[in-house]
Amino acid sequence: MNLVQFIEKATPYLEKHGVNSPRLNAEVLLGHVLGISRVEIYTHYDRTLTQSEAELFRIYLVRRARGYPLQYRTGEAGFRGLAFEVRPGVFIPRPETEVLVEKVLEGMPSGHGEVLDIGTGCGNIAVSVAVAHTGAVVAATDRDWLALELCARNARRHGVEERVETFQGDLYDALDAAAGRTFDVIVSNPPYVPAGSWEELPVEVREYEPVEALLGGEDGLDVMRDIVSGALAHMKDGGWLFLEVDERQMEDVTGSVLSGWNDVGFFEDLAGRPRVVRARMPG
Repeated sequence: MNLVQFIEKATPYLEKHGVNSPRLNAEVLLGHVLGISRVEIYTHYDRTLTQSEAELFRIYLVRRARGYPLQYRTGEAGFRGLAFEVRPGVFIPRPETEVLVEKVLEGMPSGHGEVLDIGTGCGNIAVSVAVAHTGAVVAATDRDWLALELCARNARRHGVEERVETFQGDLYDALDAAAGRTFDVIVSNPPYVPAGSWEELPVEVREYEPVEALLGGEDGLDVMRDIVSGALAHMKDGGWLFLEVDERQMEDVTGSVLSGWNDVGFFEDLAGRPRVVRARMPG
């Protein structure tokens, strides 16, 4: 079989197992096996696979059909037009989070601006802000050293390593090495899945992505409450807080969690669902 025939055989297999965009997945996996782009699959369509290549492609297809994330296989995820290195154990960036970055950029000072990204993961938020705003200096925190290593690598990849600094620790405890530092913007995509909703998650999320990046306690808001309660001590006068939330939590977050904050509002994601909460420092 040539390359296109392999794609045409793999696509219905992935579709049968509930994989979204099955042809795209098949193309990406085959390109990964061969070290070529999706376009090159079609410009070199008459090429055949060696026995070892065909077997590796089959293994990748079976694992993908069982839920193994495509991004972990290729080691890369796209976000705001940028490519980010990812690996198992670190949360995969989602397109829905792009609106969070957009709103952070809108809340930034026009010149120099200090940003704190709590729970940075692979650094997609921190790096995207630094790339889009040349005056932004970002402190990126995470408990996981592996995530911070990825963040630093992604910052170097996109030429903003001088303006993205990593700190290891839980929430604001990570800033012990930068005591007294305050920020114009604090942003986070925290764990916000309620414990009772765990089984509702897709298998590729539930079985393969890090639990600590997903579960947020009984109502999903435990980490968010901690971020809000500690924010004032690390924020400049008039600073902004931006959080990603589940649409079902919007009323609680904009009400009780952010009680006393100014200019509380929310924004929809690319699918039209309430996704981002914004609030200005009280006072």
